[in-house]
Amino acid sequence: MKSLPVAFCALMAALGAILMAAGGLIPVATYCSPLIASVLLLPVMSEHGERWAWMTWAVTAALSLLLSIDREAAFFYLFSGYYPMLRPRLDAAKPRGLRALSKLAFFALSLGSMYALLLWVFQLNSLQEDFGTYTRWMGLGFFAALIGVMLLYDFTLKRVQRYWLLVLRPRLFR
Repeated sequence: MKSLPVAFCALMAALGAILMAAGGLIPVATYCSPLIASVLLLPVMSEHGERWAWMTWAVTAALSLLLSIDREAAFFYLFSGYYPMLRPRLDAAKPRGLRALSKLAFFALSLGSMYALLLWVFQLNSLQEDFGTYTRWMGLGFFAALIGVMLLYDFTLKRVQRYWLLVLRPRLFR
């Protein structure tokens, strides 16, 4: 009965790669398409477990890096697209303050390392031109806004997961 998880995960990975490729066509979707594509990992985790979700994330990330026009979006998915699988572990922290601090640290480290890699190792010209026009405060404001978007994504992810479990899953898998 291994064919069902393979087919389901392949379908989700293909759908995620399509979302990532389509997101490259719309300039505003640089940050939206990776977050929406990572939401597709929730049904995989729910139906087949974390191991299958990690494999689906890896396939989607590889396809995104190969096929997506927007390299920044593909790297954004690579560095933070696995957050739906990491989220239950971060939510397991007992004190609420430690939970929020661990999420902030994850977002800051993943996004900071992604932009450091893109700017200084791969030296993406378009990204260097964009960031070259920023002042230091504008760059810090952009980074803070991006972390704010990730915190909003965390808040939304909880509701989407609940909607999947209570509404969509019973309708799709009767």
